[in-house]
Amino acid sequence: MQVITVVVRVFQIIFATIVLGLSVTLAKGQAIGSAPAITGYAGFTGALGIVASLVGIAALFVSSLDGLITWILDGLASLAFLAGGIAFAVILKGTNCEDKYTIWNNQILSGGCVTVKDEQRCYNNDHPNNLKSRCTSAKADSAFMFIDFAFSLAVIGCSFFLSGRRGVGRSNVV
Repeated sequence: MQVITVVVRVFQIIFATIVLGLSVTLAKGQAIGSAPAITGYAGFTGALGIVASLVGIAALFVSSLDGLITWILDGLASLAFLAGGIAFAVILKGTNCEDKYTIWNNQILSGGCVTVKDEQRCYNNDHPNNLKSRCTSAKADSAFMFIDFAFSLAVIGCSFFLSGRRGVGRSNVV
């Protein structure tokens, strides 16, 4: 069972790293103004997932980390991934990355907008390939947050199952 936990942890850290990388790329691609808060939150979520998985891997070797500490970290990470995935999905609203006319002013995808002579101009209007790339990245970021949510739940399940078999958290009082 410990092998399964290691495998799930490895996938958890890989997907959390992907979430962090995509989120940072989206935030750095903001050409006008500051990046939307959701990209910063998604970056935080990826980093939290990495920390949770590293602590979980360390808990396989350091028994004092096993149990409540890993459960809390994995629980927080899973909630953060779920919230981030839902937030991205709501903001993206089922966008079609091929249709630049319906997504050009989306706060995650636009690259920033400014009003000039009563007309809103967004950076990626003039860079359609960049708009499509950002759209694809944002959709992937959302998907990986949901995937990592599932892996975080799986690792909590593995941890509970293993702790029950080892007697962690059980009272030894007779």
